[in-house]
Amino acid sequence: MRSTALILISALVVPALLAHKGKNYTKENVCQELKAIGIETFKEMVTVLYSQKFPNGTFQEVNCVADEMTKLAEKCCKDDASPDCYDKGATEISEKSCGKDSPFPKHPGIEQCCTLQGHERKLCLATLRYSADELPSLLEPTNEEICTEYTKDEKDYSVRYVYEFARRHRNIPAGFVLNATQNHVRMAERCCRPAVKNLCFLQERLQMRSSSIFLRFLSNVCNNQVNLKSFKSGLSAYYGNLLGLSFEEASAMSGRFQSGLEKCCLQPQPECIIEEITSFQKVLCGESKLDAMSADFRECCSKPPLDTLPCVDDLKRQQRQSPDVANPVSSQLCEEAQPHGIDRYLFLIGVKHASISLPVLTTVLNRIKNTVTTCCASADVTACLTEKESKLKKTTALLSKLDDACSRYFRLDLPAFKAQMQTEVQGEGGEKRTQAWADLATSCCSQRSPTQLCQKLTEDVIKYDDDTV
Repeated sequence: MRSTALILISALVVPALLAHKGKNYTKENVCQELKAIGIETFKEMVTVLYSQKFPNGTFQEVNCVADEMTKLAEKCCKDDASPDCYDKGATEISEKSCGKDSPFPKHPGIEQCCTLQGHERKLCLATLRYSADELPSLLEPTNEEICTEYTKDEKDYSVRYVYEFARRHRNIPAGFVLNATQNHVRMAERCCRPAVKNLCFLQERLQMRSSSIFLRFLSNVCNNQVNLKSFKSGLSAYYGNLLGLSFEEASAMSGRFQSGLEKCCLQPQPECIIEEITSFQKVLCGESKLDAMSADFRECCSKPPLDTLPCVDDLKRQQRQSPDVANPVSSQLCEEAQPHGIDRYLFLIGVKHASISLPVLTTVLNRIKNTVTTCCASADVTACLTEKESKLKKTTALLSKLDDACSRYFRLDLPAFKAQMQTEVQGEGGEKRTQAWADLATSCCSQRSPTQLCQKLTEDVIKYDDDTV
C-alpha cells in the first residue's frame, strides 16, 4: 500500500488542513490516487480513518460519512469538475455534520465546532479526536462464522471488518489497519471455498501471527503516547527497571522512543513508525549493551526490528535498587541549575517497581509531579514542599502497595487475592475499596493494559487511599 495514497486520503478527511496549498492541489493529487487504487480501496481507506476518528459511531453512521467523502472524490475527479469542487463539497459536508438530524457520527465537542463558520468550522471538525475508554478487543469468530458472514456478502464483510478493527485500533497508522483487513479477507477468500478448510485457517493465522503481535504492541504504546500525561517519566522508569539503566541512559532512551511515537502514531502511513522502530531497535540493542544483558534480551535483539520490541516488552522485569529519594523533598529540585531534578526524582521513585504496568505507574508519577511542580511555582518553595511532604510520602508508598498487589495478583487466583485484600482494607467503605483494588489488578497489572481505563481505576484507588487516615 503506497503511503502517498494514505496521505492524500487523510487530506480528504481534513480538507481544511491543505487549504494553503491551493484548491487544485487536493483535486489533482487525490484524483491521481483514486485512479491508481480504485474506488473500493479508496472507500476502505476513508472508512479506516473515520472509524478511528469516530469509534463511538455506529457502522451505519461511519459508512454514511465515508460514502459522502467517496462521492465527493468521484464528483470532483470528473474532467469537468470546477477547481473549487472540494472546498464547496467539504463546506456542504460540514454543514450536514452540524444539522439537527445529521446521519453522521455524533462526537463530544461537535456542538462547539458548529458555532463556527467556514474554514474555522471545517478545521475544528477535522481536529476533533474521541477520547473515551478503549473498546474491548475484537473477538475472533470461529472459522464457520467467518465463512458464513463472508460468503453472504463479500464486500459488506470487508467494510464491516475495517470498521470494527479500526475503531479498536484508533491511535495507530491507518495503513496498518488496512493491511490487517486485507490479510483477514484474503484468509476468508482462500479458506471458505468450496467449504470451510480448518487447516487453511491454521496456516493463514500462523503466517499472520508475527504481524498480529506487533499490532497489539503498537496499539498499546500508541494509546499510552496519546493518552498518558507524564508518559516519558513512566517510560524512563520502565526502561531503567527493565534494563538496569541509570537515569541518564534511561531518559535518553525513553526520549528517543517517545518522540518517535509522538511523530508517527497518528500519521496515516505506516512507513514513519516502521522507520522509527527500526532506528530505535539499533539503539536498544547496541553492541556495547548486549554483553551486559540477559540471554532472553539478546534473543529478542536477534529478531527483526518489528519483532524485537514486542519481545522485549514481554520480558520479566526485576526488582532494582536505586538511591532513596530525599525526605523531605529538597527545594533544589526546582533550581535551574538542576534542569532535570524533577525527572530524576520521579525516576528514582518509579524504577523500583517491577510489577505494575505503565498506565498505573505513570498515573501515580503524574500525581507526584503535579504536586512538586505546583510547589516549584509557589512563592515559598520550601514551605510548600514541607506542607506537602506527608502527601508525597503517602503517594510514593501507594506505588509500593500497587506493586505488591500486582505481584500477589500474578501469584494467586482471584478469590484468594480478594480475600487477602479484604483483610488489609478495613474500616468504612472496605467492600468498595476491596473491589477497587480487585478491578485494578484484573484490568491493569498486565503490561499491555488499557490506558484510559487503567488511569481511571488507578485514580479510584488513589481516591480511596486519600480518604483513609
